[in-house]
Parts: sequence; C-alpha cells; structure tokens
Amino acid sequence: MLKLVDVHTYYGKTHILRGISLQVRKGSVIALLGRNAMGKTTTIRSIIGFTPPRHGVLRFKEKDITKLPSYKIAHGRAQ
Repeated sequence: MLKLVDVHTYYGKTHILRGISLQVRKGSVIALLGRNAMGKTTTIRSIIGFTPPRHGVLRFKEKDITKLPSYKIAHGRAQ
C-alpha cells in the first residue's frame, strides 16, 4: 500500500535520509523508533510531501506520489 524505495532527503545541503526503503502493507501497523535526530520526522515529512526527497520513489497504492504537492497527498488525491 505504501512503499519507499531508496529515499534520500536533504535540508539544504545537509543529507538527512540516506537510502531509506520500507513497505507498509494494507492493514498493518508500524512504528518509527530511534534516538533524537535519526530521521523519524524527516521520513514522515518526506511521505506527506512537506520535505520531498531528492532521490528515490514514494508509492501509495502503486501510484508514484514522489513529485505530488503535499495538499494533493493530504486530500487523498494521490489515489
């Protein structure tokens, strides 16, 4: 249902997420765990389009949402 493949996200020139890949299947529940400054918030911001990745692919229901603006993702227009 939701899939991230080799996602790289930056804040300016600072490389925050380096090759994150994960898959969340329909009906499953996941948790992002880690110490401070490990990329949990940036991962969520990348998924919802607030901080789009520079490299990699985000898919929701097999549709590529990597380049969609956050308002389309938030309003379900990614489907």
